[in-house]
Amino acid sequence: MGRCPYEQLKDIEPILTEIRSLSNIKEPKPGIFYFKNQGFLHFHLKEDRRWADAREDKNWGPEIEIPFNPTKSLVKKFIDEVKRRYQTLI
Repeated sequence: MGRCPYEQLKDIEPILTEIRSLSNIKEPKPGIFYFKNQGFLHFHLKEDRRWADAREDKNWGPEIEIPFNPTKSLVKKFIDEVKRRYQTLI
């Protein structure tokens, strides 16, 4: 499954900024995040569907949907889930 091109993440830039602010998060390529030296979060795109894969403890957790131009409530839900999974790594 191919990764989502960074150009297709521009509408969620505030989300990306918040992820970048987490301790020990690195972004070696735009939109691809690592916690320390371990893959943490990246995005996929297939047709009109966009989602993120995010690590939860030692495994990749279930996909997290993040549609284009998400509502404020969907943005909050997405960020809350990413932060919850982040907590399993620290």
